[in-house]
Amino acid sequence: MDPKPAEIIQMCVEQFDKVLEPYNCVQVMATIQSLEEKGIAKCSMPSALPEYRHIMNFTSGCDWAELTYLQYAVPPLMTLCFFGNMLNVLIYGLPYFEGSSSVHFLRAKAIANMVFMFSRILEVLHASNAQPLSYLEPLFWKSRPYLMMVSNISGTMSTWLTLMVTMETVMCIMTPFIFRKYCTKKMTWIVLILSAFAATLLHLTIVIVTDVEEFTQVKQYIQNFKKENAACWFLQSVFRARNNPHYEIYRRFYATTTMAVSIVIPTIAMLVCTLLIIKKFTFKNLGETFSQRRKCVIRMTVATTLTHLVFEGPATLTHSASAIQGDNYSYLMCLLNHGNNLASLVNATIPFFVFLFCNQQFRHMTVMYIKAVIQTDQVKRKSYFSQAGMRCGRMSRIETDRSMAETRLVSRPSNV
Repeated sequence: MDPKPAEIIQMCVEQFDKVLEPYNCVQVMATIQSLEEKGIAKCSMPSALPEYRHIMNFTSGCDWAELTYLQYAVPPLMTLCFFGNMLNVLIYGLPYFEGSSSVHFLRAKAIANMVFMFSRILEVLHASNAQPLSYLEPLFWKSRPYLMMVSNISGTMSTWLTLMVTMETVMCIMTPFIFRKYCTKKMTWIVLILSAFAATLLHLTIVIVTDVEEFTQVKQYIQNFKKENAACWFLQSVFRARNNPHYEIYRRFYATTTMAVSIVIPTIAMLVCTLLIIKKFTFKNLGETFSQRRKCVIRMTVATTLTHLVFEGPATLTHSASAIQGDNYSYLMCLLNHGNNLASLVNATIPFFVFLFCNQQFRHMTVMYIKAVIQTDQVKRKSYFSQAGMRCGRMSRIETDRSMAETRLVSRPSNV
């Protein structure tokens, strides 16, 4: 009577301390039996031999392009992304932006950018080692579908938040009365929660359709070339991720839907909204219509949207092709895909530096905030925080300097 699959799996667990698929388990046992019949025994120190095999090619092909940007481009981008987006989150919380509903979207976008960037941390560690590490290899592969899901959720949220703040700005310029009625803090939080729920529901598919398999092979190792029968055998595992063939239709539907709602439609909508904002903001005198804070937010919105269009727009073609081809990438398509992945990482990093370069008010707030953080004198720190939340005009600076002097005088104990 043939053993059942569960019995075969249990046999491999008892013999090799590994949970293997029944077919793989039978292969391993048959290979070991054949080697032992030839007089080849098990290696006496298997722990000194590589337990896992690296499936990536470090020297050629598309793997080389992926590993190069993961090793040399992503680590500095992670550092810049963390400090830039963290400063964005802190600066958006200054009193200067109180009352602006758009700033909540911008703050959430900065957080989504950081999550998107640091969901690649295991990829960077995995690419940095030419030889697989016994603790990292299973962690990297078994967590890969979940980190891909987190990455896609945060990337989709970043795109949607950019679209939301752009549409809100269009409403502010074109229909100010409707803007004041509907664009409230409460409505902003409702939209944020619903968007996060929809993005999670959409990308949960990745975990369902992606299978991570551990395939074990029997390898021979020659300890001493001069001695006969010096070879021995050891077990080596390799991980691979593949699309579950039972969910192929579901996967293609997911790829097409993601391409539409996360890339194509938001990109077109942002382009139209940006053109409307630039046209209205350029050809109409808005000096009396909007406050200094609102004009600052409008400029930041335009900068954010244009940056997103520059770095994420070209991804539309690549994602369209990948949705059609599935896993059958050509070499050129694979390179374009990695190039767009790198552009997405740059897009998650660059908003802070674009604001810093293009917006005088944001530059003033950043400088004052950093001065306040590194200042040890409590009076000066309080003054710098106060300056960070004010307009960067000359009169504001004069008033703040005078306030700092008065505060220092009042803070001194009186001898009378």
